[in-house]
Amino acid sequence: MLLHLRCLVLALTAIAIVTLVALLLMFYTRGYEKREYKEPTYNVNWLPNRVFPSFSSPNELYVLDLRRVDFSADYRYLVLVTLQGLVNRELPRIYIVFKDQDDNWLQTLINYRADIKIFRIAPDDALSMFGRYAKGYIVYDPDLPDTVNIATTMAGILNCTVVHPRDIPWVEGFGLRMVADLRGQFKSRYEAYYWAYENLWPKCDHRLLVPMCPGPPVEPRIMQIASRDYVVALKLFAHYLDPNDPMERDLFIKLLAEMPENSAVLGWHGEDEQLTVHLASSYRKFVVVMAHHYGPLDFANPTVWSGIPEPKEFRFSPPSIGVSFLNSLKDKGIFLSFYVTDGDNLQFDYNLKRFWDDPNRGKVPVAWSISPFLADVAPFMAWYYASTATANDTFISGPSGAGYWYPSSNSNYTSTYLEVTKEYFNRTGLCFVEILGYNDLDAGKYMDALDIIAIKMEYNELRWEYFAIHDYICAKYLIKHPIPVIFGVLHYSDKTADVFVERLRELRSVRRRPVFALVISQPWDFESGLTKLKSVVDMISTIDDVAVINFHEFSTLLNPKYGYEIAKRLETELLKEGKLKETSEIDKILSQAINSIERHQWKEAVIHVYNAFKYLSNKI
Repeated sequence: MLLHLRCLVLALTAIAIVTLVALLLMFYTRGYEKREYKEPTYNVNWLPNRVFPSFSSPNELYVLDLRRVDFSADYRYLVLVTLQGLVNRELPRIYIVFKDQDDNWLQTLINYRADIKIFRIAPDDALSMFGRYAKGYIVYDPDLPDTVNIATTMAGILNCTVVHPRDIPWVEGFGLRMVADLRGQFKSRYEAYYWAYENLWPKCDHRLLVPMCPGPPVEPRIMQIASRDYVVALKLFAHYLDPNDPMERDLFIKLLAEMPENSAVLGWHGEDEQLTVHLASSYRKFVVVMAHHYGPLDFANPTVWSGIPEPKEFRFSPPSIGVSFLNSLKDKGIFLSFYVTDGDNLQFDYNLKRFWDDPNRGKVPVAWSISPFLADVAPFMAWYYASTATANDTFISGPSGAGYWYPSSNSNYTSTYLEVTKEYFNRTGLCFVEILGYNDLDAGKYMDALDIIAIKMEYNELRWEYFAIHDYICAKYLIKHPIPVIFGVLHYSDKTADVFVERLRELRSVRRRPVFALVISQPWDFESGLTKLKSVVDMISTIDDVAVINFHEFSTLLNPKYGYEIAKRLETELLKEGKLKETSEIDKILSQAINSIERHQWKEAVIHVYNAFKYLSNKI
């Protein structure tokens, strides 16, 4: 019996020793691999005429699904998203799913790019496989949340990850060692950002500047998580300077002043949109929102999407106008078109997929504002939207062209800014533009510099009295140009759909015809996707004298010179088809239109062109 016990003890001891040796060997091996630091290769292509760079094209993606993570309590995502930036600057390989939309886009990519291999991995796998790309880690100070931005900026420069103090044991288990500890280093956010300005800003790329919310208590929402990979990969400067605070505003202005002309600020502090855009415009910069405290998880993985090229060349061209357009004019005198704002925001463009997947999209004419910079930051997404658009989808460049700026804040910058806009419009085929901070002088410069069909002015609808002054045609004209400056007059939201319908009934009481009314909506106005809008438009279609048309058709009726050319083309087509037997009457109407155009009597010309279309519509 004693012999058996002795043998059992020896056996258990041997097993314990073997297990211990295995664990030590595994730990040693893991740590040794991590200490074999690999300097990331900088494979980012930033062409001189591009506002945003392109990354290398991936052939495989390692996908981390963090949808079950409590981002307010588990901060390991900081390690992963900053590691993603280090790895993807060489070659995009890490893709992180923070929310369902990220997986939706990934599935869409897989449908079109089966050649990209997808591997699902866990956080530990990511550190095991790619931890060698980090020289070490930087600890930020949770007691001063803004230090997460300082740490993120340092991470890009020093090739490190960012770590919450409680995650130090986790990363050290993979062989990473501390490079910097920001705990207790700064007494205030201003002191931290000024130190970063003096010590980090000179080592950063100045072509982009990134305001990023550091989370509570600065803002009630979690910190900006998405796009931190972009900051690290490109060695950008992250901050959350408050332009309302005199000292912080002065530091923000220093940063703006030292950035190159025509460079972009990727968001703003809090709700300080107008002030930030004004300051950026004043210093010959513009805003392109990629990070905003309302969307801390929005536009994830830009270091991946910037590297996935469009499968084919694409254009945001307007829907074609053919003879079928004439059918929508029959017996109609009131014309509506729906317009969705906020497309200058790349986060909105990313989430536009929610509308794009809606079964009612394409059944209702909607103008979607979009950023031309999507062609840089996510060319696959830009291609996808353009290639799957229907005849009811029209793309408009968000304010105020290539990037968001206010011409009224710095008219001296307009011509220079329009050079960038022209470059991106030529690339993407955009021919409509929204302008915020509108004024007639700068609008004329837009019309001279760009090949556009129409301008949409300001954000929301204007007062009804303004509409009445313009004879219930929601457009104004400059003396030299036939290009309409279109303004909104009605607002649609699912919540107030009944109010919208009532206003439409009031509009029918206007005696004159034609009437043109642009209907404005924000993305958050659609609580049920496009279902409610579809039902409202279906109801409108039963109302005599009212037609809902797409924005290209709407602009054709309001741009007399452009509309004249379309009417002449349709006249020729109807002649060839034998639907138009004689042309004396239509030629007389078109002659009146061209006479008004030559005299720059734009509103008069609009009526003549409208009459020409109406005449042709009665012949089919």
